[in-house]
Amino acid sequence: MKNTEMRQELIQLGGGAHALAIQILGNPDDAADAVHEAFAKVLARPAAYDVNKGAFKPWFLRVVRNQCVDLLRRRRTVESVNALVNPGKAPDQALEALQRDESLKRALSGMPAEQRQILVLRDYLDLSYAEIADVLSLAAGTVMSRLHRARLALRGVLERNDG
Repeated sequence: MKNTEMRQELIQLGGGAHALAIQILGNPDDAADAVHEAFAKVLARPAAYDVNKGAFKPWFLRVVRNQCVDLLRRRRTVESVNALVNPGKAPDQALEALQRDESLKRALSGMPAEQRQILVLRDYLDLSYAEIADVLSLAAGTVMSRLHRARLALRGVLERNDG
């Protein structure tokens, strides 16, 4: 992959990478630092990406995830989740969405990081099972079973909180 192509890919992946980092780190500033460090790392060593080993997107998101884990280890930060608000809705729809986001935020924040990560990769970033397997260094079957368990756990937490 040429350096200019890689830069274009990185620009396109920036928002998704930042969303993933926020979900892992729980802090937008730490997330921005992690994504910036991942960009710098990739651009400093573009040959580290091997096109024969898979698509660029899951490879880069794995770099971001690893950078976040390294940041957590270094800073020993408490993990939390920030809600993503969708602007442009009618006031009643915005309130309903905000309440739903807050409920989801509380539910996700109480879940183990491993379950949060797999939910974010699939449901927020819309990665395929194979791409998630690449990002998390897991077998595709393991991704499916962990995603299923994470969704069941999330449903249980949401039902307990709302009911």
